[in-house]
Amino acid sequence: NAEAPTTGLDAFDYKTQWYPVIWAQDLPLNQPTRVTLFDVNYVVAKTMQKKQNDEQNDEEVYVAMLDECPHKKVALSEGRVTECGGFIQCSYHGWTFDGTDGKCVEIPQTVIATAAKQQGEGGATATQAVDTKRKREDGTAIAITEAQGMLWISPFLSPLEALAATSEGRLSPPPRVPEIDMPGYKTAIAIRDFPIDWTVLMENIMDPDHGYFAHSSSGSAPIGFDWYSSDGVENMMEVKEESTENGGWKIVSSVNAVAKLAKYNNEVRSLDAKGNATKNKKKKTVEQPTKLATSTFVAPSLIYLGRRDNSTATSNFLTAFWVCPVGTGRSRFMSAAVSKLPVKVPRWIVHMQLNNFLDQDTFLLLGQHRAVLKREAEGHLENDSSAAPTTTNNVRKSTYVYRSPSEKLPVKLGQFFDSTLSRVPNRKESLMAWYNRNNNENKLFEPWPSRETVLDRYEQHTKNCPDSQALVSRCDRVMKRSKVLGWALILLKLAVKPQSSIEAATATATGLFELGSFALGFRSVVSTISSTLCTLATSFANCLVQTKPFFGILAALFVSHYIAARIKREFFFKFTDNIHHEDIKFIANNWQDL
Repeated sequence: NAEAPTTGLDAFDYKTQWYPVIWAQDLPLNQPTRVTLFDVNYVVAKTMQKKQNDEQNDEEVYVAMLDECPHKKVALSEGRVTECGGFIQCSYHGWTFDGTDGKCVEIPQTVIATAAKQQGEGGATATQAVDTKRKREDGTAIAITEAQGMLWISPFLSPLEALAATSEGRLSPPPRVPEIDMPGYKTAIAIRDFPIDWTVLMENIMDPDHGYFAHSSSGSAPIGFDWYSSDGVENMMEVKEESTENGGWKIVSSVNAVAKLAKYNNEVRSLDAKGNATKNKKKKTVEQPTKLATSTFVAPSLIYLGRRDNSTATSNFLTAFWVCPVGTGRSRFMSAAVSKLPVKVPRWIVHMQLNNFLDQDTFLLLGQHRAVLKREAEGHLENDSSAAPTTTNNVRKSTYVYRSPSEKLPVKLGQFFDSTLSRVPNRKESLMAWYNRNNNENKLFEPWPSRETVLDRYEQHTKNCPDSQALVSRCDRVMKRSKVLGWALILLKLAVKPQSSIEAATATATGLFELGSFALGFRSVVSTISSTLCTLATSFANCLVQTKPFFGILAALFVSHYIAARIKREFFFKFTDNIHHEDIKFIANNWQDL
């Protein structure tokens, strides 16, 4: 009898998926860049090459390889892209590879001997067959593609294998956010790395209840938000899951996009014993037509949230998230605000706001991260010693305590991870290595990292974003020039004896008169120019050191320095313990204390 085909979660295969690794615009031209997926390093590069059948125009070409030179196993991402050919060259011994297929095209140390051999044999013949067989000196090229501005890799397939699998229908293209492809929509993208397991980060994004508390003081939502949550009474959540082609999996939740806890807090909880509003009671908001808040997860990496008129309507504003499974205990967070705004918001403004938003709850995830990894490792140990081992590891079911009516969605996501994580490449090996390093008699002794380590914006974001790096450099230039000009103005004030406005005007008039005398031929060129410049410079200096201009210019320089310093600060560690403690005080404004 033929075996029944696997369906649903059993059919999901992590090795036949595309994974987002970096925004295409953040990848420097002709510079090999390291990305990591499932604890394995890969190198990606962007080059410009002539279009096929169009020698007049260039197009961007992306290549990806295992970040390892076959020669001595050093990182190819530390190498360069050759100017001629666009090949990836190892900077250790110069071995050079074609990123499209991994073939080693040159080993410099063998060129002389090979040329001498060919000369001795009368030169290479034009009819010599091309050797397509993979050799030990060849690198490993992997599939890479671009979709909606994101670069995706499928590391378990070569470029040719991915092309064949796609044409035969065995490999689906990367999932897309429908609105991004529609005319009139603009996107503002961001990127940040976290020392938090990618499964925990995804659960955080798909947790509809945490926004009202963890983000209670967010600048984008001053009173928190619970549009995507359920109250278990009038606003029930509907969750649908479906199996997609080629073993894919998807879940969609929908609920009325209205304030639930906020409404209850205002109308019931914030009333005192006499039925009067307390000081935390908020103003009533104008009722708007009810929209539908939808959350969509397309396994294994894409999530997008939006409020719509109905389940099939588009959203005028939504947020999309791509989570790259960098490795056990690590993740890369990439997002896009997708909207129909008339103008595109500068990317640096989006980054400042988003980083403040992310800092509010990322450090909280650390406890969840450690507990989940510990329980997952223990599950493997129990399963390995079991007489009847299984592929399901009920980590979340045995670790979390679900009570909220909104947790229908996190429960489904947890079931997906518990059912499939045992099939994640390299997951068990890296997980058990982490567990063995940090476990002692069933207790984790790994030191709790500092808030600065977990929320280091420079290492996690700024270094990975060319636009943010450029902004920080501009801020540095503004600060430096403001300081120099400020001190120069102060020294000028000390060196120049102030003149009255009449004296300054007289000096200026004298300089102009001397210039006019030269024009009429009464004075020599050198004497006229030098005398005029000295007079005008003296006059200008005296104008600068007058009380009002002096303090006005000094104030402008101070403000410029202050603004530049404040903007620069947003791209380094900022969310200290004190800021956190002040931040969570806003919770009492959203949910009246008992």
